[in-house]
Amino acid sequence: MKHTVIRKRDPNLMLQEALDEGWETIDTMPLRGEGVFLVLTVSGLVRLAHNRNMQRTARRADSYGPKRSSVIAEESGNYLAAIAWKWPDA
Repeated sequence: MKHTVIRKRDPNLMLQEALDEGWETIDTMPLRGEGVFLVLTVSGLVRLAHNRNMQRTARRADSYGPKRSSVIAEESGNYLAAIAWKWPDA
């Protein structure tokens, strides 16, 4: 029996779909002290996070994924690689 081919996770496609749904690029991400926001990570997770930096720094896009920035998860305190962000719905 043949198995169906599983579509591989594509961070570039996830970013494009998120931007189409109203998410923002990391170029406009809030800085440290400006609040907590939702982030879409390279792995496809959506988490509450805050920025640890007073200036916007980003890692360039490469074969691993699109342009991304490090943020800190609110729940666990772990670093996340964010590719998009938005304010949480009230």
